[in-house]
Amino acid sequence: MPLALKLGHSIIFEAMKSPLVLLSPSKGMASAPSTPPWDTTTPAHFPEQTAAVVAAVHALSTDDKKTLFKVSEKLFEATAALWEPTADKFVTPADQGIPGVFAYTGEAFKSLDASSLGTDALERAKDSLVVLSGLYGAVTGGVMIRPYRLEMQSRLAVGEAKNLYALWKPELMAWLDRQPVPFIINACSGEYSKAVDWNAVKTPVIHVDFKQMKNGTMKSISAFSKQARGTFARWVLQENVQTIFGLASFNKEGYQLFSHEGDKMVFLRP
Repeated sequence: MPLALKLGHSIIFEAMKSPLVLLSPSKGMASAPSTPPWDTTTPAHFPEQTAAVVAAVHALSTDDKKTLFKVSEKLFEATAALWEPTADKFVTPADQGIPGVFAYTGEAFKSLDASSLGTDALERAKDSLVVLSGLYGAVTGGVMIRPYRLEMQSRLAVGEAKNLYALWKPELMAWLDRQPVPFIINACSGEYSKAVDWNAVKTPVIHVDFKQMKNGTMKSISAFSKQARGTFARWVLQENVQTIFGLASFNKEGYQLFSHEGDKMVFLRP
């Protein structure tokens, strides 16, 4: 555990490993397998739980799958086809996998633009970039995964867990505390932030939010906030930021630190 000194509402940490940067996944995903840029990849962090989720989806009727996926009739066939492989093919995709850092293609990940990251930043992303997932729990950059569609808030019972939040909340809390990092940056949306019991996580956490001014009022505009999260994650990886104080200097895309109160930072773009 790194040395921590409380100074009012702020915390200073010894520079050690890079912090974890947590992002929400996107519905859009890459479809073609790709070769990882590292010599070795990372095994799935929760193989048993992932297999259980796949089994739960496989057990659903066609009508229940339509309710779960929340897609149009036109998209249902392609979405259902994503789930046809057996559980072991999700846990260990082999040559059909996509590295986590390249797997998602939504607004945040367009701004992250992982394919253009430098060698050092990409190496940090292998372990430090974490995408929370209803299927995989936590997808670090170096984990090979398959495309899927499953939102964390989906009403899917898995074993004794009544829903995905009940399944993943204790697992993610314990996993986060096992990571040898100085602190955790939570840049997730509300839906995915609720997958972690932050009050129980022992590792220091800083929650970041991005707001925009519109008609003289400070608001969260979804598309812009998603883009900002990706830009922020890219900046942390590129600049190798290792302290919470260091995050305050983020100024990409016109954003500036607006407030830092306790464990929350808000960045505002005029």
